[in-house]
Amino acid sequence: MQRANNKSLAKSSAPGNPVAQIKSMASDPKYVSRFKEVIGKKAPQFLASVVSAVRGNPMLSNADPTSVMASAMIAATLDLDINPSLGFAAIVPYKKNKKNSDGSWSSTTQAQFQIMTKGFVQLALRSGQYRNINVVEIYEDEYDWEDILSGEIHLNPIPNGDRAHGRVSKIIGYAAYLEFINGFRKIVFWKMERIQQHAQKFSKSWDQKNGRFFKGSAWDTNYEAMCRKTVLKNSLSSWGILSTQMQTALVSDEGIKQNMDTDEIEYPSSEDHEKDNEQEDNSKDNSDKQPINLDDSEDVDSLFQ
Repeated sequence: MQRANNKSLAKSSAPGNPVAQIKSMASDPKYVSRFKEVIGKKAPQFLASVVSAVRGNPMLSNADPTSVMASAMIAATLDLDINPSLGFAAIVPYKKNKKNSDGSWSSTTQAQFQIMTKGFVQLALRSGQYRNINVVEIYEDEYDWEDILSGEIHLNPIPNGDRAHGRVSKIIGYAAYLEFINGFRKIVFWKMERIQQHAQKFSKSWDQKNGRFFKGSAWDTNYEAMCRKTVLKNSLSSWGILSTQMQTALVSDEGIKQNMDTDEIEYPSSEDHEKDNEQEDNSKDNSDKQPINLDDSEDVDSLFQ
């Protein structure tokens, strides 16, 4: 019986209008029941926020509705609101391009689940194991030295200095601070060079061909905020107390699920961006051709705080 119900969720149809389709799915008793199993009485309000997110993002409205609901279920499982004003998590449209055997390209838009810095902080605090947690930018004029054994850094705040004036070009790195109830504390400091190297190695937004981040990606439009998230996320995964929710969050972040009934999580590949590269190259010879942004995350830029 459960298997049949799962199949009906994956194949259920709704009106052709994208927003109407998501709205129909969000009010479908089968979907409502599934979300109630996870978040109880908050399910209707949560599903309303999913509809609102799709309505407010034209690109997300083009995404496969089942993947939107699958991303929403991840957020519900972690009990993280996707309301943009809260900034805990977001459902982001991701256009995936595929090169066919005949050389032509086809594309589909999927929903990608993303956790923001505040979301990771929220999950950490819920465990009841943290007394304090933070991540901050470090400016050149206030940095003194780093203890390579303990990882602690010594700072000398400068009145009316780079921090006071918000001189982003003077940021030399980011530091995460974890302090636990049991007295253990850890400071993790990554210089900008290390953050950049990490992003180039692990982020699918890095364009190796052109030596830059793909246009429109979070790393392209929100570099400082992504630096902050990267250092905190890696600090938690290396030194944090990983609750079941935190483990799920670390695995699910920036992943794509095709539907709610699969455990398989797909992570965007840099190969998805090949079409953009070809179109950018062609646009030099034909100004009428415009490249397609694959990671249309402008609508969640403000969430990376």
